[in-house]
Amino acid sequence: MTTAVLLSGGVDSSVALHLLRDQGVEDLRAFYLKVWLEEEVMSFGADCPWEEDVQYARTTCERLGVPLEIIPLQTEYLERIVEHVLTELRAGRTPSPDVFCNRRIKFGAFLDRVGESVQTVASGHYARTTTDDAGCAHLLRAPDPVKDQTYFLSQLTQQQLRRIRFPIGDLTKSEVRQLAADWELPARDRKDSQGICFLGKIDYRQFIEYHLGQRPGPIVDIDTESQLGEHRGYWFYTIGQRYGLGLSGGPWFVVAKQMEDNVL
Repeated sequence: MTTAVLLSGGVDSSVALHLLRDQGVEDLRAFYLKVWLEEEVMSFGADCPWEEDVQYARTTCERLGVPLEIIPLQTEYLERIVEHVLTELRAGRTPSPDVFCNRRIKFGAFLDRVGESVQTVASGHYARTTTDDAGCAHLLRAPDPVKDQTYFLSQLTQQQLRRIRFPIGDLTKSEVRQLAADWELPARDRKDSQGICFLGKIDYRQFIEYHLGQRPGPIVDIDTESQLGEHRGYWFYTIGQRYGLGLSGGPWFVVAKQMEDNVL
């Protein structure tokens, strides 16, 4: 039975791979999912991060004696994630790209690509799963409340959950870091990724402007309907937002968007 480990080059997935190897999991294979939109990254003058990630992943696999395969999924990313994000922004909603990334790419497009050749997929997420007597899979929170990632995995289907393992799900971040140090893994000192799944070091506002541009319009007081200022385009703002409005006085909060006449 083949077990695939999604290896990002970071400390979490590296420790997950090491744990599975130590557990004697047979036919263990690592996969790096290449999803970076390189032309877009370069247009912002940012470094392409995937080369460094792959090097860490490759070094880790060589150390552990596990084969590594790079799976290009840029087309699927563009179609299933980027287009979804832009559609939601145009509609005045605030999407959560990482939620859909897990369902549609990491445990969606990847499983579509490898098919039945892979029975189980493991990742470095902080989450747990269990299966009840009726065969229904359940997603459980990790013991580390700060690093728990069940929200980002909440859209996974039953079919996906039944094939997934989270080797570090019972550990805290500090425990994972300690294991990485004890094992002298290449990624032991790497910082955690904080960016949106497909943007890397690109600022989210840059991404929005690159695709949707600016569309200035009025910011009005919902009670008096008097104009308070001007916005750059309603897709840059989200309901409940307080900071970044450029208004004096206040505090002011975004409570509604009128897309048809471009009013915030």
